[in-house]
Amino acid sequence: MRNAMLVGAVLLVACGSPMTTTDAGVDAGIEADPVFSVSGTVAIHPDALDAGLTSLVGLTVRVEEPLKVAANNPAGVFSTATLDGTARFSVQNVSNELVNLGVAVGLRDDGDAGVPKVVRSATVVYDVLLVGKKPLGEVKDRVAYAIPTGFHDRLTALLTPARLRMLTPDAPKDTLIAAGCILGKVLDAQGAPVSGVTITPSAGSVASRFFYPSADFTSLGTATSSNGLFLYVHEGTDLVQQFNFKVEGRTEYKQRNAGAVNNACLVVMVTPGS
Repeated sequence: MRNAMLVGAVLLVACGSPMTTTDAGVDAGIEADPVFSVSGTVAIHPDALDAGLTSLVGLTVRVEEPLKVAANNPAGVFSTATLDGTARFSVQNVSNELVNLGVAVGLRDDGDAGVPKVVRSATVVYDVLLVGKKPLGEVKDRVAYAIPTGFHDRLTALLTPARLRMLTPDAPKDTLIAAGCILGKVLDAQGAPVSGVTITPSAGSVASRFFYPSADFTSLGTATSSNGLFLYVHEGTDLVQQFNFKVEGRTEYKQRNAGAVNNACLVVMVTPGS
């Protein structure tokens, strides 16, 4: 089932430059909407520390609501900033009436020089389906992950351009980011990668689009390797594919929202509980 879910990106405010966000204030006699704040840090994806990215300074970060952004609704963009050397972000006083599916932290490289340092990505920091309610109060200590271009290129080589073209027959693409993707990592309660598990989507038609990179990124397996990683490849169009997924046979992992669209990568860290 197709739905206009965001996959493209979201959030952030660089520490030291607090952002003005949606004003949840009220006119006389009108009750204010419940509000929330989001804060945390940006980091290089833990499986991409050797991919050549040494600084996050200058990356553009946004706080967004996935569904509204996918529908080109400007009310879905809560904040935009340029990341500084602290790699911290913070946004306050966002009305939770603006949230449908969740909140994510988006990263991109809007610099003018050469090849982008990172590919466009969005890390889910709050999932309404997973938590069972809209955000309220402080959503803090969250981490958004940057995907270095070199790491993306390694994953593209693993899948191969030929396979990617087969997976995108209506809009052939040679790279993972052009096709659109999800990069997921299954972690246990202590934050260690979980091997030997598979992902089951709510839409059976997309099950064949999940792949499991080996620990050395030289082959694809039938379940997560010691790195806990899985990939989902979109069909390369600008139509958003939205579905839910779970970790097969592991009841401690709750159902989550997911989606994909071309030219974007959704980053999901899958942990037990909500």
